[in-house]
Amino acid sequence: MKCVSVCVTLVASVTAQFALASPLITDSPLGCPPAKTITVPPSGEAEIVLAEGPQLTSERVAGPFDQPRAVGFLPDGSFLVTEKTGHLQLVGSGGETRAIAGVPEVLTLAHGGLIDLAVDPDYARNGTIYFSYLVGQENASKMRVMKAKLDERNETLTDQQVLFESTAGPRPEQIGGRLALSPDGYLFLTLGDRWRGDPAQDLSNDEGKIIRIGTDGSIPESNPFRWRVGARPEIWSYGHRNPQGLAFDAKRGELWSDEHGPRGGDELNLILPGRNYGWPLIGYGVDYSGRPVGDGKGARAGLEQPVHYWVPLSIAPSGLALEPDPANRIIWISTLAGETLVRLTLGDGCTVSEEHFLEHRLGRLRDVRIDPSGVLYVLTDGPEGMLYRLNRGTGEEDKEKTHL
Repeated sequence: MKCVSVCVTLVASVTAQFALASPLITDSPLGCPPAKTITVPPSGEAEIVLAEGPQLTSERVAGPFDQPRAVGFLPDGSFLVTEKTGHLQLVGSGGETRAIAGVPEVLTLAHGGLIDLAVDPDYARNGTIYFSYLVGQENASKMRVMKAKLDERNETLTDQQVLFESTAGPRPEQIGGRLALSPDGYLFLTLGDRWRGDPAQDLSNDEGKIIRIGTDGSIPESNPFRWRVGARPEIWSYGHRNPQGLAFDAKRGELWSDEHGPRGGDELNLILPGRNYGWPLIGYGVDYSGRPVGDGKGARAGLEQPVHYWVPLSIAPSGLALEPDPANRIIWISTLAGETLVRLTLGDGCTVSEEHFLEHRLGRLRDVRIDPSGVLYVLTDGPEGMLYRLNRGTGEEDKEKTHL
C-alpha cells in the first residue's frame, strides 16, 4: 500500500491536509514516498477527530537531574542516567540516586558533555556499559566512545577502554553523540555537522556521519568505505545534519535515526550502509536566512529520502525508541521544541498514523526508551530534568491521531 502524506499540527487547533507526494520525489528506502507532517495548521481544512486508543499518564521515577541526556536499564530494575555536566547517576528501582565515580573528564561547552549510554546485552554477565562524550577544546573538540565495567557495589567505573575518537570539529555544537548496539557485536554512533554543512559530504572526516565499529573498538571489514582510499573506514552513512536519535531493530536488522533540520525539515531515516542522506545538498527545511536548502526541490538522484519529515516548523526530535511489533514498525520520538512524544506507525513501509502524547505537559523531552518489559520512559530536559515512567491506559485524553 502506498501512503499519502500525514499532516498534524502541534497547536491546539488541529487540522489536516492529505496530498499525494510529488511524482518528482523518489521513494524512501522502505519503498514509500516520504510522509510529511505540517506543524502549523493550514487554513480552511477540516478538523481531525480524536481517535480511540491508549492514553499515557506520567509517573515520576527520579530527579531532578542536571541537564540529563540519556537513560539506560540494568537487569535488576535500576537505571543509569547521564548528565551533560559529566556525571553518571545510578538510580535504584525506588528512585534513590547515587553518583558513579570514575567518569572521565568531559568538555561541557555548548552542546558538549556526557551524552549517551548503552548497556551491553550481556550486562548480567560482563557488567559492561558504553557511553559517548565530548573532549578537547572549544575550537577543536572530538566525540569519544568509552567502554567500561560498572562496579555497582563500589559505585565506580573500572576497566575503562576508549573505543573511538572522532576527527576534530571547530565548535562544540551540533555534535550528535547517540549510540546504538546491535546483537552481533557492533556499535553505531551519530556525529553532527558542527554547523558547517559541507563536511557532511566529505568522507575524509567524521562530521555529519553515522559510524560503525565493533564493541571491541575494531573497524569491521564489511564497512562500506573500509577499503576506499581517503575515506574514514568507520563511516556507515553520511550526509547527516545533526542526528539526535538512534535505535537498532534487532528483529528486522534495521538502524533508525532522527535528525534536526534547520528551520523545519526534521527527518526520520532508515539508515542503510554507504548511503548519502543529502545534507546540505537537499532537505525540506529552509536555512536560518530563509533561503531554501540546496535547490529547494528536496530530492536529487543518488541521495536518500527520509521516511517521514516535519515542516515548516521544527519539532526538534531527540531520543528514538522502537516498539517490538510483528506486524508494523512503531517508532517513538521525543521532541524538544515540540514538547511532545510522537508515535509513528508504519505499515508496509508507509506511515499510516501519527499520534502525539503529553504535549506541553512535561516540557522539553530529551530521551525516550522502552525497557525490556515494554514500559515507556521519558527524560525531560533542563537543569531540573526528571525521569518519568509512562503508563498506558485507554481513552482519548492526551492524544491526537490521524489515519490514512
